[in-house]
Amino acid sequence: MSNKVKEMIKKGERPLGTFFSLGSTSTMECLGYTGVDYAIIDMEHSSIDKDKCTDLIRAAELGGVTPFTRIADVSHSEIQKAIDAGSRGLIVPCIRTVDEVKAAVSYAKFTPIGNRGFGPVRCDGWGAMSGKLGLAGFMSYCNDNVLVLPQCETRECLENIEEIARLDGVDGIFIGPFDLSISLGVPRKFDDPIFKDALERILKACRDAGKFSFVFVVNVNAAKERFAQGFDSVACGVDSMILIDTYKKIVAEIK
Repeated sequence: MSNKVKEMIKKGERPLGTFFSLGSTSTMECLGYTGVDYAIIDMEHSSIDKDKCTDLIRAAELGGVTPFTRIADVSHSEIQKAIDAGSRGLIVPCIRTVDEVKAAVSYAKFTPIGNRGFGPVRCDGWGAMSGKLGLAGFMSYCNDNVLVLPQCETRECLENIEEIARLDGVDGIFIGPFDLSISLGVPRKFDDPIFKDALERILKACRDAGKFSFVFVVNVNAAKERFAQGFDSVACGVDSMILIDTYKKIVAEIK
């Protein structure tokens, strides 16, 4: 269960991801033929449940796509089940306080960083990996390869971003630009100085702490702009929106 996305960033490469909300395992397999590096299974804004999330993680692995999960909230159940199923990264939404991030780290990371519970589950090969690596080795391996990425999408998170980024167990920050812009009073005004200053502050906090920087965008031009700005990774688009937009263009050209 190595983490290709982490390995790419460490080598200076720029992994490209996307959000996945439709819930079809066949669609997830199809992503494996596109060159997308990772897919964020969205359990916050979709009907995907925990069983379906596990199936989607399997499908992603089959297609060579690194599976991330955006959980619905900071809770033991949400986090434990996602990482036990094999998710390589957790996007943690609606963060407002440092304590919320500390709780997420506690649930997601084994000791000595956190207090994650152990079980012979899917990510452990039902006991095979911990048997091969030893329990301590398996715990260390998971701590290195399961990324915890608090989502900065509130004013309160932004105000605490330096402290959050420095926390042990936080691997990076994921920016939700729509909700962040709304929280800052400039909804979807991504060229507004208030929003642009916020992005720069988050980027600096990540650089200063030696952590990864991720951001969501809706189109190719925005992805290129964010990479040029210095982000380590970009998640471009949502499967449902891409499906609609692509078919709309096909219909318009044919009719």
